[in-house]
This record gives sequence, C-alpha cells and structure tokens, in this order.
Amino acid sequence: MLDLDLSTILWEVVNFLLITVVLYFLVFKPMTKRAEARALEKAEARAELEANRAESEEKLNEINDRLANLDKEIQGITDTAYSHSQILQKELLDATREEANRIMMDAVHEARKEQLVDIKENQVQLVETVLTLTRTAIQKILPPQVHDDLLNELTGNIWNMGKTDMKLVEKIRDSLEARNAVVELSLPKAPTQEQYVKLYNTFNALTDKDVELEITEDPNLVAGAKARIGDIVLDNSIAAQIDKMRTEVEDNLELRTLGNDD
Repeated sequence: MLDLDLSTILWEVVNFLLITVVLYFLVFKPMTKRAEARALEKAEARAELEANRAESEEKLNEINDRLANLDKEIQGITDTAYSHSQILQKELLDATREEANRIMMDAVHEARKEQLVDIKENQVQLVETVLTLTRTAIQKILPPQVHDDLLNELTGNIWNMGKTDMKLVEKIRDSLEARNAVVELSLPKAPTQEQYVKLYNTFNALTDKDVELEITEDPNLVAGAKARIGDIVLDNSIAAQIDKMRTEVEDNLELRTLGNDD
C-alpha cells in the first residue's frame, strides 16, 4: 500500500484551490470580462453595421428611384422653364409692340403738329396774299364816290348815336373828361374843305367839346375813315371790312383743318 500523508494531500488540495481562486480572479475573470466586452463591442459593431447597411440600402434605393424619375424631373423642369420663357417672351413682345405703337403715335402726332403748323403758316400767307390782292384790286377799281359815301355814313352814324346809342356817347365823353379833346383821324387821302368842316362839327357835337383833329393819311384804308376818340375807335374803312373778312376766312379754314384732322 501506498503510504499517503493526508495532511500533505490536504495542503496540496488547499493550495490548488487557492491557486484556482487566485487564477480565477486575476486571470480568468478579467479575461471573461474582456471577452464579454469584446463580444458586446462586436455585437454593437455588427448592429451598427447592419443599421448602416440598411440605411445605405435605403439611400441606394432612394438614389435608384431618383435616377429612375430623373428623366421625368428633367422633362418637368424643362417644360416649366419653356413655359416660363414663353410667358416672358410674350410679355416682352407685348411690351415691345406697345412701345413701338407709342413711338409711332408720338411720331404721327409730332408730324401732324408740324403739318398743322405748316398748314397754318400757308393759310396765313394765302389769306394775306388774297386780301392784299383784294385791297390792291379794290383800290384800283373803287370809285371815289365810295369814299365820300363812307365819310357821310360815318358822320351820319355819329349824329344818330344820340338817338340810338347814348351810352356810347357818354362813354366817349367820360373818356375825354381829363384829356384834351383830340380826335386821331386816319383817312386814305386828305379831306376836302367841306369834308373837314363836316367832320370837325360832327366830332364837336359827339364830344361836346371843341376838338382838335389830327389827320393822318393812310392809303391802306382804301376808303372810309378810322377815328380814335379817347379809348373808343370808330372805323368804317374798307381796310376794316377786309380785316373782318380775314378773321372769318381764318376761322373757316381752322374749322376745315380741324375737321380734316378728325
């Protein structure tokens, strides 16, 4: 039989247990923790990888879907841009047409104004030429008796003022109240002695004063007389009638021009 020492065996067992406990706490437990930690890290990494993979697949799918619809999006953008460009082009064309019309209307208006000015000038020249020729023709063919008749008509009208227009008589006398009784008398030719006396007496009676006649010869009057008494002018000359004709003719031509312009 083997000679076994129980104390020694017991001691060896105790040592073995102590070594086992020490190894467990100093080696195996830390290694286990590290293994568990590494396993946890690997699990987290695997989970993160799976998550990233899923996200990547989702993004890849989105990209694939976007690429699949890219032609439609491009076509839509192109159609929208084309429609917008058509609208802008139409607006620009309308604005250009409107501006062109405005410029044209302004040009027509300016041309019409210039034309009216030219027409007006031509009308004035035409009327003046016609009236000048008329005055010259009348001067040549008018009998001397017409001048005498017009002077008699002037004096007759003045004498009749006391009956027909006393307000004008009073106005003439009032205008001479603070002035010298001077009558500025224009005649186409010098009056005869008889005409002078008749004119002198007529204006004396009109003004109720002893008048002074200042006679000026003006052949352009053609016939008749033009008298200024204070602020009042009495004119029955042929020139005055021709001037009246000038105004009427110019007014008629103006109306015709405006009518044609419409």
